[in-house]
Amino acid sequence: MTAALTPVILLLLLAAHLAAAVYWDVRERRIPNKVVLSGLLAALVFHAAASGLPGLGMALAGALTGLLVLLPVNLLRLMGAGDVKLMAMAGAFGASVPAALWMVLYTLLAGGLLVLIYAAKSQVRQRLAGNLFVMLKLGPGELDASGSGDPVRLQPAARLPYAVAIACGSLGYLLFAML
Repeated sequence: MTAALTPVILLLLLAAHLAAAVYWDVRERRIPNKVVLSGLLAALVFHAAASGLPGLGMALAGALTGLLVLLPVNLLRLMGAGDVKLMAMAGAFGASVPAALWMVLYTLLAGGLLVLIYAAKSQVRQRLAGNLFVMLKLGPGELDASGSGDPVRLQPAARLPYAVAIACGSLGYLLFAML
């Protein structure tokens, strides 16, 4: 592999797997494991071929970072397991802990932007505003705004295919980093 083609091949492999994930997430609101696992395998093989055992180790570290950063969000049931696994796959392509952390940050920013765009074009604005009001009204550690002891229940505003945000954030970061 020539040094000039390496980043292009990396981006194309990641883009292909993210495109497949976006397709399934938009269509069926799920990301098949075969898409994530084939992408993870592609990233591991790519980095092992490009940099040997250290490259493989860095890809594994990136995958683990992507997984561990978003796992608490999944445990709170705010994100699906497929999204967390997809972020782990993207982190493997980033092939380092810092790159995976930046990819997560870019993904969260892209996700926030997508939510704002979706809210502006749909009927979920009132629910989003109500949820924001409740969250701002509550102090740290408060479970109940009314004093009854019952946990606060926010109204689900929308379910977005978060693979879109992961694709934008991950590819966006890698393109930015390669410039």
